[in-house]
Amino acid sequence: MTPVAARDVPRGDELLLLMRCTGYRFNRNGVATGATAPPHEDDLAEAHRLGRPIGVKEEWAAGEIVARSVAAARALDPDAVLSAFVAGVGGSAPRGRQILISYAWARHLAEAPQGPHGVPDCGLSEVERLDVTEELVRIACGWAWNEIPARCLPDLEAAASHGLPEATGADLDALRALLDLVAAQPQGTTPGQLERTVARAGLLARTDKYQRYGILIGLAELGVLPNPLLAPSFDRFVPRAEVHEAHRGMRGAPRSDITLPLAAWRGGVDAARAARLTGACR
Repeated sequence: MTPVAARDVPRGDELLLLMRCTGYRFNRNGVATGATAPPHEDDLAEAHRLGRPIGVKEEWAAGEIVARSVAAARALDPDAVLSAFVAGVGGSAPRGRQILISYAWARHLAEAPQGPHGVPDCGLSEVERLDVTEELVRIACGWAWNEIPARCLPDLEAAASHGLPEATGADLDALRALLDLVAAQPQGTTPGQLERTVARAGLLARTDKYQRYGILIGLAELGVLPNPLLAPSFDRFVPRAEVHEAHRGMRGAPRSDITLPLAAWRGGVDAARAARLTGACR
């Protein structure tokens, strides 16, 4: 399959156009949410003119996704990735929230053992189909997640080809306030309880519940939010078999909408990893 040119994450008027085309809007509080009105034909035509196909799924073999993701991750500076994530936490650039998760997933793929289909046990199906336009819109709006690794490819290639935002001083202040709040929670606090506490504190402006979870997932994948069951993927390749085993090791009935490694966090902040994250911001 022939690689396509990496498309940048949309912004400004183009983002607003593509949000209308893909069924999203900003509400009165500036939070991205679903739209009820169908897209207008003129908007769909303009998106097509811009080279942003609407409702079209691109198809990639797993081996292609791995090779392209490895190449894109190698083109990225880890500190730039961390700074972009802080920009996502603080809200100056919501686009930065996903890149830490994507980069952590891809950075050790080249050294990972290959499975029976010639690719590592990294969560990919033999063939993946993805609506790239909608995925880039969701990234631009600030949603981030770690469940569907194929979504990492357009994120990584956009970052490698077009660059990443840098954190501002206000973003760094927001991160530090978030980490202070997390550190103040009692041992035994669940991720769901933490998210509700963060929401009540109003620290992460213009975010919904799942955008806040995405930020917390990024912190867990870096190891800033530690857990006893699963290594952070920023440190090493974590095969899906290991994720499944960790899931079986969790006590009780874990929520289906909170993924590992965040799901296993029960309090605390890794100070050294937090310092690594804040130190990446110039």
